[in-house]
Amino acid sequence: MTKLRHIVMAASLTLAGVFGQCHNAAAGQSDSLRIATIAVPPFVSVDPNTDNIDGIGPEAVRKIAAQCGMEVSFVISPSWARAYMMAVSGTVDGIIPTTFSEERATELDFHPATLFDAGPSLMVRADSGITGFGSLQQLEGQRLAVQQNILLEPKFDTFIRGGKVDLYVRANATALVEELLSGKVDYIADTYSVLEHHLGRPDVLSHIRVLEPKVGIAPRYLALSKARRELLAPGTPLSRCLIAARP
Repeated sequence: MTKLRHIVMAASLTLAGVFGQCHNAAAGQSDSLRIATIAVPPFVSVDPNTDNIDGIGPEAVRKIAAQCGMEVSFVISPSWARAYMMAVSGTVDGIIPTTFSEERATELDFHPATLFDAGPSLMVRADSGITGFGSLQQLEGQRLAVQQNILLEPKFDTFIRGGKVDLYVRANATALVEELLSGKVDYIADTYSVLEHHLGRPDVLSHIRVLEPKVGIAPRYLALSKARRELLAPGTPLSRCLIAARP
């Protein structure tokens, strides 16, 4: 126990040293962490009246930055492609919310902590006899609705578009729910928090049951530009602090 206590104390002191260095590095800096993003409610939401930026993603980044004595300045882009190029070019310090890929990792430094999981779920009517999600084969021959132009999870997306599912593609979350409650489809697939945000009607959502487990996980990350400012360059105290911090 004594040896374990010494190890824990040493690790704590090391981490404290990283954060202490980062606070010293940030002292006197008026700059904030500049992060490009797009509006993807409820994960990233923009108030049309005040332009305030909120949501799970921004709040997680603010917590990370606060541990390093920094504030965050979000830059809303009209498209994901433009936000990504801003990050790659170093116009901003980073981007959220992004998925990890080996290709992206050649241009961005991914934070090790997940900001949030956007993993999709299957949903059925509350009075359905379906009690859970076992495997993709469960969906064979079933009627399933998804939103247009939305990719949910790679294996799931490939399966439902492979001809084994009676697939319905609808324009928005409201249309998905209407198809389910009318009995036209057996399942809908989406992120439940997205439905909550866009519908916001307990009287409707109470007629829907979310199946467990989720279809898959879809972690979203903060990724820092490899071309970011010298203040935040890899290996600097502030950069090490940001990577060590957790939301």
